[in-house]
Amino acid sequence: MTIRLNLRQVVDLFHTDRQIIIDWITEVIEDEYKDSVLRELIIPIFANDKSKKLRPLIALYVYRSIAGPNADITNLKLICAAIEISHNASLIVDDIFDKDNLRRGEESFYVKYGTFTALSAAYNLSAFVFDLATRTNIPSIVREFGRVGTALSSSLYLSKDLKTNKPISKDFFMNLLYRKTSALFEGSSLAGAMLASNDKELLKLYSKFGEYFGNAYQLRDDVLAIVGTIDDLGKLPDSDITNRFQSLITIEGMENGNDWEKQTLNDYYLRNKSVNPETIREILIKTGAVHKVMDMAIQYRDQALYILKQFPKSQSLELLSDLTRLINFESIKTRLDENQ
Repeated sequence: MTIRLNLRQVVDLFHTDRQIIIDWITEVIEDEYKDSVLRELIIPIFANDKSKKLRPLIALYVYRSIAGPNADITNLKLICAAIEISHNASLIVDDIFDKDNLRRGEESFYVKYGTFTALSAAYNLSAFVFDLATRTNIPSIVREFGRVGTALSSSLYLSKDLKTNKPISKDFFMNLLYRKTSALFEGSSLAGAMLASNDKELLKLYSKFGEYFGNAYQLRDDVLAIVGTIDDLGKLPDSDITNRFQSLITIEGMENGNDWEKQTLNDYYLRNKSVNPETIREILIKTGAVHKVMDMAIQYRDQALYILKQFPKSQSLELLSDLTRLINFESIKTRLDENQ
């Protein structure tokens, strides 16, 4: 077992539902963009077999856990498409900002088609998300997508402070993490619940489930950015280190390292001094920073699982639990311990 939400695991365990979502999104995109010059450019994004479709899977399982497996899917199809489109629109822009040339093992959208085309496509897709949300005729869902869109758009502005000459705080980082990642996971879970229920307590619980899942998922990605491989990430490793992006891992390293380790991290991240990226990686591991963030990710994952235990058992709820349990670090902890 690997440390990531392994694509093979997702494909094997959730193949049928994942394919349903791919078919829904393709249908929605084909219908909307049949006369658009963007059609041939964006279809491959959503039909990509290396995309796990985690967010719409969460919406699907939450909805079915409440409404039942045979409930009407008319609005669910719209919501799942809107969620995945929103996610991928943000990735197009993120890759430009992060200068990542690979996405899911292939050239990033802006590398293939240019920055202008990438930004145009991202803006277009983001607007389409709200069109899809309004088609549900459920005002609370439209407002939720507005909230998520605001969070995603503001995260890009705040991300500039990850590469600065001042240390970031844990509060700042967790706020950014929420806007960048957890807000959409929360929105996915909440939108699925909103389609099936008006129970405020139930909606609150599913909202927190999505937030905790998102926190665990993003912290897992931050760990992979330090100790992962191209197979784990779907893009070149080391970009967070070579771009000198601060994270919760760097914060922990700067706080808990010895004098030389703290000085080296500060020189590299805050003073732009030249240091071998491998040295930075070794420091972040040796100080315990990587392990600390792995532990935090598992805590958030376990909080998400605890929430799910409060609902009546169902096949969809069990699948949602299985999806959550894929966030683990068993093999990487063993490998890191052996190398220390």
